[in-house]
Amino acid sequence: MSISVFSFIIAVASLSAGRLVMQLQDVGEAVVEFAEQAHDWLTGLGVMQEEDDENGGLASAVRDMSGQALTWGMTALGAITSFVILVVLTGFIAVNPALYRGGALRLVPPAKRGIAEETLSALAHALRWWFLGQLVSMALLGVSVGLGLFVLGIELWLGLAVLTALLTFIPFIGPLIAAVPVIAVGFAAGMQTGLIVLAGYLVIQNLEGSVVNPLIQQRAVNLAPALLIAVQVLLSLVFGVMGLILAAPLTIVGMVAVQKLWVEHTLGERIT
Repeated sequence: MSISVFSFIIAVASLSAGRLVMQLQDVGEAVVEFAEQAHDWLTGLGVMQEEDDENGGLASAVRDMSGQALTWGMTALGAITSFVILVVLTGFIAVNPALYRGGALRLVPPAKRGIAEETLSALAHALRWWFLGQLVSMALLGVSVGLGLFVLGIELWLGLAVLTALLTFIPFIGPLIAAVPVIAVGFAAGMQTGLIVLAGYLVIQNLEGSVVNPLIQQRAVNLAPALLIAVQVLLSLVFGVMGLILAAPLTIVGMVAVQKLWVEHTLGERIT
């Protein structure tokens, strides 16, 4: 069943890849355009001073970003493909952990296999429910953002919806990063549209954070935000984007392993 779902997602993504890449390139250009408008507006209010391009002012930096934005379409497909592969790989491990658990147990001495099997079962349970929670969050934010932008008549709704859904896979940091292009494109379409997009995104994000995540964490493991963010920063510095993506599941593995192997079986304290 899970293989069919992932195959369907990959097939749909392949059919829409061309349009998606073009929209992501347009998103980059829209963000740069919004940055230029914001700079001009702040300069008009006297909050910022107009600087010459020779002095390396913000206007010059923004125009340099315009050239860089043109490369988004060329690199977007490769980045999204790598992201999807990592998500699918994590999904396969979380959905069918028994396939990998059997091989891992053979590496453990027979006398310790009971403890190892209990720990691996707890890891599989936590990872499965965490992954389910991320899928629900991705669907909620991605569909809601896409539908809302489509209703508002914003042409880049598909690219922004896919970008939001993919970034939501990264807890805490991902939705914050996704908010930047969504809100920028909204304000680029007009002040009223931008305010509606901003308010709508805040409502959806709060709903996801206060309703969906707590329900899933009751079945998985309650990740401490400070710990997770610290691991995300550390792994992103060492391994880049891949470390940022895998920070949450690796943190879950570490927490459950410590709880089972050290707290319960070594210290003898039962965790409820």
